[in-house]
Amino acid sequence: MTSEPLDPTLVFARTAAGEEAMAQRTRVVQRNNRMVLILVDGNATVADLCEKTGNVQLTENALIELEGDGFIERRAETKSVWRFTGNVGSRKQPQAPRPHSEFSTFGPSGVSTPASSGLSGTPETQIIPFPNARPGRPAPPTAAPAASTLTPSTLTPSTLGPGSSTMGTSNASIVADELAAESVMPAAPAAGDRPPLLTRLRTWLARGRDEAAPDLKPIRRGRRRWTLTWPMATMLGLVLLGAALLAGVLLFPYASYLPEVEAALAQSSGRPARIGAMRVSIYPRPGLLLEAVRLGDDGAADQLSMASLRLRPQVATLLSPQVVFREAELIGITLSAATFDGLAQALAASATGSARASVVQVSLSDAAITFGDLAVAGLGGQLQLTADHLLESASLHSASKNLQVELKPTTGGGVTVRLEGIAWRPAPQSPYLFDSLELQGRISGPEFAIDRIEGRIFDGVLRGSSILRIGDKAAVTGDIAFERINTAALVAALGFNGRIGGEAKGKLSFSSSADSLPDAIARLQASGSFTIHRGHLGGLDLAEAVRRFSVVPLTLGGATRFEELSGVVTLTPGALRLSRLNLSAGLMHATGQIEVSRELQLRGRMDVMMTRRRADYTAMPVLISGALASPLTQTAH
Repeated sequence: MTSEPLDPTLVFARTAAGEEAMAQRTRVVQRNNRMVLILVDGNATVADLCEKTGNVQLTENALIELEGDGFIERRAETKSVWRFTGNVGSRKQPQAPRPHSEFSTFGPSGVSTPASSGLSGTPETQIIPFPNARPGRPAPPTAAPAASTLTPSTLTPSTLGPGSSTMGTSNASIVADELAAESVMPAAPAAGDRPPLLTRLRTWLARGRDEAAPDLKPIRRGRRRWTLTWPMATMLGLVLLGAALLAGVLLFPYASYLPEVEAALAQSSGRPARIGAMRVSIYPRPGLLLEAVRLGDDGAADQLSMASLRLRPQVATLLSPQVVFREAELIGITLSAATFDGLAQALAASATGSARASVVQVSLSDAAITFGDLAVAGLGGQLQLTADHLLESASLHSASKNLQVELKPTTGGGVTVRLEGIAWRPAPQSPYLFDSLELQGRISGPEFAIDRIEGRIFDGVLRGSSILRIGDKAAVTGDIAFERINTAALVAALGFNGRIGGEAKGKLSFSSSADSLPDAIARLQASGSFTIHRGHLGGLDLAEAVRRFSVVPLTLGGATRFEELSGVVTLTPGALRLSRLNLSAGLMHATGQIEVSRELQLRGRMDVMMTRRRADYTAMPVLISGALASPLTQTAH
């Protein structure tokens, strides 16, 4: 805005409308004009105001606009009624603008310039009426105050301006408060006509309360409006894109491509292939999931059957003539000697260059190893492949990893087996807990030859070998040697707690035949010799039976402690027979036999002889009968 420059010695004072605008804070909308209006105090000249703001042009334009709107008016110099001053020429001349004040918005605020009072060394002024009109400016209010000469009675804070003695400090605080209030103050309409007397009276009464009350920000009603930023929009777009891709992958019609996948699997494995269903799985590992997979002819011994097959391809090979799968997971597969050989042949076929698919790594989960009707289930592990992707071995383990099984194919057909167990039970509810077990053998056709068995059980050691056969008739044969066996723990596992105790050693040969291997093991027959050291026979007190000499069966209870008990043991499906027994217990010696039936009934005879230095007594026969839990003894004639 272009206008003629103002006289630097000119002094402006706020009108009643200006004071009202200061109280209401809405009459002057423009920030620069309001700040200049605050600085106008009726004493500072135009040069003083320019020096305080640091911007001459902007300050003069603001003064012209405020004067045109009727918020300020000019004052003329006159003689003071109570003190003499110099002439007009002695008034301060305009100086070069100083550095910007700390509250100025027209430049940097590095240096603060305190304001000085306009009354110091200057004559008093009187109000000069504003001309009626100026080109390009609206006419001022018609009720302009009349000119009057200032007297001591008329010099009030309203005419001199608030805080004229501490202009630098008070104006800085006023400017800071005004700027803070304007940041949250809604825009007000431009100042119009002068408000009526009643409105001005209310404003004057509320002015004191407004100045004393703290400058609080208006309370915003309602929730804060949510704004979508570019980072949030980008993230939301990526999430929606991922959800769309996931939905597309899960809802894709894979069944229409099932015949092509079956043909590719059959060509790669060299065996007929059948797939029940096909889909894409995400959890626990992403991949193509083929369900109810069968490789081979139906009913064949070497047919590969698995609950599902998860394939994880290398993305770079999907469009190549040969698709490479970095991992193939066989889930729920059952491995016998025949199926293990068939798996080796399928991997050899996929390793050829003409195969449409090849595999780098093969893993197994929920697998089972079977021989006839015997099975070890719940295994997982990996297949070890050679550099040519041929099957070298399979390393499997149980879920708790207390059982390790290694299978290796042999050249002439068959599989070598190596089993190691730590704290392992043959069945979940089995009473037999092996502290350690090691087994090595070979499966060839219908025969499983176990070359070495070594286990630690019942505080002792077992060693032996066995041969298992399947076919029209299942058969089990073998030999076993044991030593340091805790017989008390053994009979407790069998359910005869407390009947016998001691440390046993011996040898057994066993054999059996039946329609299935579980039946053959249940009908096992064994015979061998044994020796028990430092033990006892629970429920049988032979010395007391001889002393009482009763021909009537009695339940005496007690026990017979001995240094050594030896004999021959014969195990049949219906009974356990201990024969050729020889018991030594200090001065007492006994020989005989005892038989325990399937119904846990006792039948036997022991010839007891007591030896002393001076006399040698004839052996006394003691008959044993009754239940194993409470044996009966009587002396024979």
